[in-house]
Amino acid sequence: MSKALRKGLFWLVNAAALLLALTFLFSGWVKANDPIGTMFKLADYTAAMGIPLGEGLLLLTAAIALAFVEFSLGVCLLFGLNRKFVPRLTLLLMAVMTLLTLWLALFNPVEDCGCFGDALILTNTETLLKNLVLTACALLVWWRPRYQMRLVRTSGAWLISTPLMAGIVCYAFYCINYLPVVDFRPWHVGADVRHMMEQPVLHSPHSYRIHELDVADFYAYDTANGDDRTADLIYAEGPVMLIVAPDLSAADQGCVGLLNEAYDYAVLHGIPCYCLTASDAEAQANWNEHTGAEYPCLQSDERMLKTIVRANPGLVVLSDGKVVAKWSNWNLPDEAELDSLLFPRQPQPTQFNH
Repeated sequence: MSKALRKGLFWLVNAAALLLALTFLFSGWVKANDPIGTMFKLADYTAAMGIPLGEGLLLLTAAIALAFVEFSLGVCLLFGLNRKFVPRLTLLLMAVMTLLTLWLALFNPVEDCGCFGDALILTNTETLLKNLVLTACALLVWWRPRYQMRLVRTSGAWLISTPLMAGIVCYAFYCINYLPVVDFRPWHVGADVRHMMEQPVLHSPHSYRIHELDVADFYAYDTANGDDRTADLIYAEGPVMLIVAPDLSAADQGCVGLLNEAYDYAVLHGIPCYCLTASDAEAQANWNEHTGAEYPCLQSDERMLKTIVRANPGLVVLSDGKVVAKWSNWNLPDEAELDSLLFPRQPQPTQFNH
């Protein structure tokens, strides 16, 4: 092999490794940023395969493990670590993923693969094409692994890899408890829900279409009176507090004190406050009996509620149709925090003595 050919192959292998590294780092980070969303997607996959495992600890653990594996492979490929084992594992993973996305492209059992979470939604065909390119890159790196550059010495590699790999797991657990750090979903803080409800973009990979639901699918229904209260929430003037509890029978009761305080605060200040849930009247009555809750409940779609906030329960504050704050059951606000959010004090003019 000529020197020029070896040099060209050297740069080609390293370009392929860099593309793989950046893809795996981004994909792993996105999954760690929203492990519960990844769990939902894995539940969709298992249901489509005829082995429904439900949304629970098993699939949540699998979501964290998948984020760890992808991010770790990205770290190793980026720094040229373990050039014998990593290319083999990368090629194996890409082969499995390509076969999976071929099944998705041919039969469309799941609307989107979820490989980049809600950050970048691709069609199944786009995902297959992406995986074919990445598989070709993985083959190239596997064929000539010694051509890949090492950015750190082997003896000191653990000083970089260990903190990064451990950090992505810690980051995933943080996002499970305290909501995604970067919220790619439509009901993110700052989102104008009125605008999204009025101008939804259906069936577009660049729309606010999450988990086969569009924002226009959001509703809030008063089953006791038979009234549709959706417009009352979205078009209310001033703040509205929404306690979001997709499943009251499985909701965390350890935070009910703060939820009740938030409701009392809302009543005191004349702020509408409702609980949005997909639970039936019996579950609502049981929740009220065991928690002392007095806030009214409105019926909504369970999948949509899980999209709005990754908690059960969580708290969302709207103001003039815009999302101004969100909390999980682990970091619900107290009265002082609600005061500073809803009624911030104006700075007093400086007084000068003459």
